[in-house]
Amino acid sequence: MSIEVMTKVIQRAPVGGSEFTCMLIMANWCNDDGDSLYPSIALLAEAMRVSRSQAQRILHRLMPAKPEDEAAGNWWFRVVGNDKGGAPGMTRRYQMNVARLDTFPKLPEFEKAEERRRNRTATGRTSATGCTGATGRTGATTRVASVQPDSSEQPSIERERLRDEDGNEFERARHTWPSGFADSREDALVAWQTLAREDRLEAGREIDRFVQANKAVGRKMICSFAAYLREQKWKALPEPTKLVAAPRSIPKPAPASRIRPSRFQLSRPDLYPELFGGDASAPEEPAPMTTTGPSGLKPKAGRQSAASSQSDESFQA
Repeated sequence: MSIEVMTKVIQRAPVGGSEFTCMLIMANWCNDDGDSLYPSIALLAEAMRVSRSQAQRILHRLMPAKPEDEAAGNWWFRVVGNDKGGAPGMTRRYQMNVARLDTFPKLPEFEKAEERRRNRTATGRTSATGCTGATGRTGATTRVASVQPDSSEQPSIERERLRDEDGNEFERARHTWPSGFADSREDALVAWQTLAREDRLEAGREIDRFVQANKAVGRKMICSFAAYLREQKWKALPEPTKLVAAPRSIPKPAPASRIRPSRFQLSRPDLYPELFGGDASAPEEPAPMTTTGPSGLKPKAGRQSAASSQSDESFQA
């Protein structure tokens, strides 16, 4: 593995697409001089995530087409050993033209990042103290300005994670779109990559509302996913209505059920003022009971009056 050659391929190689992928993988296998390359076509195809025939065609495009090209150095890879393949299990030996990479300038964005790093190293912070005489204190120390890392120096693992998340968001949004898999994926991906991250998230969230708005006005055909992203059609949607929750009504407590007093409580209301109130009076006297004769009949009025008059006379005597 040669990190130096891989860096040169990333920053200088004037190729793109599958050819760039092939050069980057081969740079991962060679040494700093571009030698010690023994890849098989099957291994190269698996590393590039393509078929064997595709990997072979791509590699041949990076090799010299005729001897004059090889003599002029107009090639990226050439066979330097075992050109016929040899016995089963043996592979050809390739060489990568690292010297040709050095003849190409860095791509513009990498050149800008390098310029920013050079300027930051040369200037530092203008308010930093350079000597003890500048502060008047013998114990003064030189302070170093803290510098924010440049975006081009972001760790590759973090960049890979963000790229994977962005790819997953694109596929989810494309899957949600009604005709997403019938449209051109390349056009949609180009339009997706031109958007800012906030716009990408908003575009994915507003797909359902955009589709419902088109169906509400009777449209049966909806634009392609690429047109939706390129023209940012979700921004023309009205603001979503906010539902206001109704105030909760507090239920009133049910009135306490009145307990029916017992027979004893009725006979002694003075002991239960909570049932009969504070001014509860004594219970009424029971009605006088009438006596009956031996035969079970009430005595006649004449006899009763005579008996009562006789008792009165005896009392007066």
